[in-house]
Amino acid sequence: MSLARNLLAAAVVGFCAVGPSSPLAAQSGVCVIDVAEVFQNHPRFNQQLENLKQQAEQFKYDLQQRGSQLQARSEQLKNLEIGSPQYKQIETELAQASANMEVERRGKTREFIQAEARLHFETYVEVTRLIDSLCQQRGYQLALRFDSRATDAANPESIMQRVNEQVIFHSPQHDVTAEIIAMIEKQTPQVGSVPPATEGR
Repeated sequence: MSLARNLLAAAVVGFCAVGPSSPLAAQSGVCVIDVAEVFQNHPRFNQQLENLKQQAEQFKYDLQQRGSQLQARSEQLKNLEIGSPQYKQIETELAQASANMEVERRGKTREFIQAEARLHFETYVEVTRLIDSLCQQRGYQLALRFDSRATDAANPESIMQRVNEQVIFHSPQHDVTAEIIAMIEKQTPQVGSVPPATEGR
């Protein structure tokens, strides 16, 4: 149930305002970033994504339990005369319950997909703002997305991704991925952390 690949498929190209630049940045004005790696190392994003997955798994389990209950009740029909009033009543109730479950399943599935897409988008906006901030500090005028993963020669999809990649070569000092991850970690509250006590007056 992941939309990550779809949402990250488009190349990230950020045009950043020129700020105070270092000599190195001034030489090229371009930096690269592995956005997929940033997402993978984003604590809050991964925690919220895991929460969504757990909610989806719980809902799936609940549906299975209710489905088993309906199946058990349908067994009662074997002991009833087909077309009898009681048979018709149970058959109608089972059909209605099954239809209600299907409507609920579709609605919840849509909710989970929308929630996951919204989480990816909000995280993407956060990451691009950090990239913009870093670009302005360093004087980069352009930020390009690239994939730092090694190409899997046995995987046709991996090969085609490498062939179609926009960044053919980059100098390691222009890769700002680790710096963006560090910025995210710095602004992410640590689990179990206690805010400093304020002195009473």
